Amino acid sequence: MRVFAVTGLSGMGKTTVVEKIVETLSSRGSTVVTVKSSKHDLKNDDGSDSWRHGQAGAKTTIIIGPSSTRIQYPERKALREILNGDEADFLIIEGMKRSEVPKFWCIGALKIDYAAIPKSVKAIVTWDSSIVEQEREIPIIDSSDIERLIRIVQQDAIELSGLDI
Repeated sequence: MRVFAVTGLSGMGKTTVVEKIVETLSSRGSTVVTVKSSKHDLKNDDGSDSWRHGQAGAKTTIIIGPSSTRIQYPERKALREILNGDEADFLIIEGMKRSEVPKFWCIGALKIDYAAIPKSVKAIVTWDSSIVEQEREIPIIDSSDIERLIRIVQQDAIELSGLDI
């Protein structure tokens, strides 16, 4: 499984970029797993059955609903541990901006703060096409240029086994 991330500040279009990447890779026959990393823990829904299971000491709680499944652990787990045995082609992560995972840095329509960009960034993604031609060492790509984004994901995604996540 090869890994790539989409990161940046809140409200800068990360989810939209992830959706486009997943739709495109999937339509071309790749299997894709996604992970959303958040600085906020999942709400524990005090009083729900799953909350009560956790309170009772369950190591893992799996909730299967009519249209979704949620797996909840009482502690943070490494992605390698959670995905052990999964045979997907790609893992696309939304978040994990401080990780070593190769990534896009979404800036929305903000000015580029090169000092804030992690070393593992492969391209800056913007909604403002007027800055696309101002490329430096790091390519600046319009969020609508999905073909260019996909080429970078396919070229720069790295094996999950080679990461400490």
